[in-house]
Amino acid sequence: MELQQAANEAMAYLDSVGVAAEYEIRMYDYKTDQLMVFTDDYITGTHSSMPDDSIRMFIDNIKEQYPQKSPA
Repeated sequence: MELQQAANEAMAYLDSVGVAAEYEIRMYDYKTDQLMVFTDDYITGTHSSMPDDSIRMFIDNIKEQYPQKSPA
């Protein structure tokens, strides 16, 4: 999974649970980019050199921080 795909998935998920967020993809060093996701109370990141399972853990961590709310 590319970082842009991970960012899109994270933003879609956060939007679905009503959490305002922004992201930034920036060059970390000469061969690695970094994805940062910002909310009011949480900042996280991952590097493009990580395997897909690490990016999946990144997304899962966001879902753990902001779980789906059950309907009332």
